[in-house]
Amino acid sequence: MGLIFHNRLVYLMGFVFALFVSCNDASYELDNEFDPENLGLEPPTIFFHFPSGKINSEGIAEIDSRVTDRDTVELYAYGIDSVAGAHLQIAFDSEVINIVDVQVEGCEFFWNDSEQEPILLHDAGEEEGFLNVYLFYRPTLTSTSASGTDAMARVIFTVQDEGSAPLIYMQPSTVLRNPKNNTINLNTYGEGSINATQ
Repeated sequence: MGLIFHNRLVYLMGFVFALFVSCNDASYELDNEFDPENLGLEPPTIFFHFPSGKINSEGIAEIDSRVTDRDTVELYAYGIDSVAGAHLQIAFDSEVINIVDVQVEGCEFFWNDSEQEPILLHDAGEEEGFLNVYLFYRPTLTSTSASGTDAMARVIFTVQDEGSAPLIYMQPSTVLRNPKNNTINLNTYGEGSINATQ
């Protein structure tokens, strides 16, 4: 009888220990310089992210490229609630870079719960040095807007000359709207830079 009680006590203590250990929260170290919390931006905001880039000492996302390189920059939303549509106007140096395309594949922010692709319109040629990106959430019976932190779109560009090409969200042209067509106020706007060499 004592042996049975002892075995049950050992199992019970093991179960309590396992339960105690499994209830501890995981702690993650945000050591990626592109983690939004490390950019010095106050949400809600939008910023640029270069998948193969870095953040400089001034908190600007940048990438070092060579003439004829083809690369991408992601247009990110950070901590934004209830976005139904967006007009993102980006100033860039058209002598240094050429905009090839804008895509939403792999950019999760505006995709709805039915996995329907958002509506995307863009132009990089009507006004030289300005890229206009228009994104619209496709409403469903259960959702009418997007929220959170994720890439909204991906801009593909080629480098055509040496120089530094800043990327700047133009205000007041850059605007995000909720389902009632009200403007969503953003606290800050991240900047980007493409540093091109031969």
